[in-house]
Amino acid sequence: MVTDVPDPAAPESLRKDQRERRARIVRTGLRALAGSDYDRIKVSDVARDAEVALGTLYRYFSSKEHLFAAVFDEWQDGLRRRLGRLPLEGDTPEDRLRSVVHATIRAFQTQPQFYRLMIVLQTTDDRRAAEVYTPLDALFADVVRAAVDGVDETVVSTLRAVADQGLRAWIRGRLPIEAVYQGVDDTLRLIYR
Repeated sequence: MVTDVPDPAAPESLRKDQRERRARIVRTGLRALAGSDYDRIKVSDVARDAEVALGTLYRYFSSKEHLFAAVFDEWQDGLRRRLGRLPLEGDTPEDRLRSVVHATIRAFQTQPQFYRLMIVLQTTDDRRAAEVYTPLDALFADVVRAAVDGVDETVVSTLRAVADQGLRAWIRGRLPIEAVYQGVDDTLRLIYR
């Protein structure tokens, strides 16, 4: 007989000490992912390194995917802050968009394991992980809108699609990273000419 596992409590409903413990688990998962691919990380190792029992970790996260959805969300928040502080190159919308999209691609080029995790999270059947995972589309749109006031939503979605398609091909070894950047540049030329 299979018993339903209760949903972990929402982070905002936790006591301060519980929120801190949950945050420590997420930070530990973030460090683990910074040094290894998602598939190679064991939840038991994250629990050990966070100095919590495995059962305690599962009080906050129902699965590995749920935990790493929270980890990705944390990484994505950091990426948003870093991109927001970047001095954008160029005076034209085309140049400013190129600068911010290239910076986004560079973040995944530097840490490709986060893009691979994003693909896992986009296709997960884990309801709890899907609820936590904030799609990269929202981050991308926020960053692009901040770079160019009044940018058309069609431009945002087109650039996102081109960057995403290129990064997916690159992550699978089917396209050199230079071609991902070139695809964005070619798209911007088509849009702004």
